[in-house]
Amino acid sequence: MAKRLKSGHILRIPLYHNWGFAYAKYVNVIGVQGNQSYPDLIKIFDYRSLVDEPIDAALLHTYLMQPILLAGRLPTLRHGFWSIVGALPLLPEDDELPDLRVDESTIADRMVIYQQPRPGATLYTKNLELRPQFETSLANVEHLEFLGARGSGLIEISATMSFMLQDGVYPGDFFDLDDPTYKYEYGLLKSRPLANSLPQELYGRARQPNQPGYVPL
Repeated sequence: MAKRLKSGHILRIPLYHNWGFAYAKYVNVIGVQGNQSYPDLIKIFDYRSLVDEPIDAALLHTYLMQPILLAGRLPTLRHGFWSIVGALPLLPEDDELPDLRVDESTIADRMVIYQQPRPGATLYTKNLELRPQFETSLANVEHLEFLGARGSGLIEISATMSFMLQDGVYPGDFFDLDDPTYKYEYGLLKSRPLANSLPQELYGRARQPNQPGYVPL
């Protein structure tokens, strides 16, 4: 398997507490729709294996989590924390950048946003850019990831907890939720629906007025 990571490659991601391995599709988004800010994006599938074994790509077709921006790709692969285990065809949607929420702490900080939302509203962005920002009800974007790249370790924690929640397992039985990192990750996930529980049109997309469940301001 080629070591140089390319769009369409399948990444094997180790999970915590002997929960096996997750699998993600990698997309290099430099130059996609004019993006030059965040090069690496992954899409984690709703499939895990208990052991490190060859993966059947036919098992990888629906997603557990929303598209996630990845930080630290080079050391993660160089040190063997994650590995390239196959490849999948690139689909038309892989050339579309996701909508992402603006972190509420960023909104409160008032340093890098260009508008304050109205009471009861929050902001999201398109094309991995902070400008322009779009205002909506929190319910319309609560399923999305935040704008900002995440390190591999945090992604491993989040993926493990997501699989636990999918299987009806309480993450607190495995993670010390008094630890600020674990507490934060669990706090996000327990209020965020898994991607495979939502209509396909909400994968990487904010809910729009013409879609069921839209909440107006």
